[in-house]
Amino acid sequence: MVEYNPKYNLDDRQKWAWNKFWELAAEKNWSAKETAKCVGVSDSTISGVKNGTYNADPSKQLDDLAAYFELKEASAAQAKYDGYVPTSISTQVYGIINNCHLLGGIAVACGDAGIGKTQAALKYARDHESNCIYIYVPPCMGTQNAITKAIGKKLGIRRRAMDELWEAITEKLTDGMIIILDEAQHLSYEAIEMLRSFPDVFSNTGKTVGICLIGNEVTVECTNGKSGREMEFKQIVSRRKSLEVFKTDQIQLRDIELLFPELEDKKPEIAFLHKVAVGVQGIRGIVDIMIKAKANDNITYAGLVAAAKSK
Repeated sequence: MVEYNPKYNLDDRQKWAWNKFWELAAEKNWSAKETAKCVGVSDSTISGVKNGTYNADPSKQLDDLAAYFELKEASAAQAKYDGYVPTSISTQVYGIINNCHLLGGIAVACGDAGIGKTQAALKYARDHESNCIYIYVPPCMGTQNAITKAIGKKLGIRRRAMDELWEAITEKLTDGMIIILDEAQHLSYEAIEMLRSFPDVFSNTGKTVGICLIGNEVTVECTNGKSGREMEFKQIVSRRKSLEVFKTDQIQLRDIELLFPELEDKKPEIAFLHKVAVGVQGIRGIVDIMIKAKANDNITYAGLVAAAKSK
């Protein structure tokens, strides 16, 4: 490990951060300058503390360094619980996407936040990289133009005129592909109308393209129609192969065991997290509770309750 100049009286936290800095440099095979840029400190501070040429108290800079690595450790704890877990809801969402992929047309899987919809969609996209396009739809990308450009970009197409872009997309899409739109509640009617045109083009030639919309319950309104536009939305509804709405109260006790195998046979703890999950918190909420409890080194019933109260 690289030593710091002993004239700087570092506390234990700062020493820890100093060592973490050089561990990161070794892990990434970076220079001190490259590592300093990554963590957001001045490389002159690092070299100065190392060589004894830093002419001020480096405590502020080293405290910032410690904060960076503490954040990264917390993020690593969060990442442990990120990803797909085959819970009762996520497996159903995965199945809906798969059916849409097989049959083509439009499918909708929506419901409460934090119940595993996105993780199921991401898992499906990873499992079918060659013929699946996954697009996250933030509010600013809900328009027809924006979503068409996003699909084109995924396919390596860049055209200025919308008609040319649409034609290029239909040429690039192949039989048996699926496009997953996550947070689909942000899509405008015009965007959904454009999306349903892709399955139409392919079904006319005996081929399939699937469009799966993942989002909250507003997604149902987006595909059912609103006051004054029911006739327009009939075109979309008639092409919808399935629609499923999932709620937090569908989360099962077994799901808690799958999410947190470290709680095996700990019935009070599992029951507590299940009670929280079926409320407004969902799976995302109990993951936050578990991370806090683990940070406190206490995943007992009392530790989980304390972590929940600290939210």
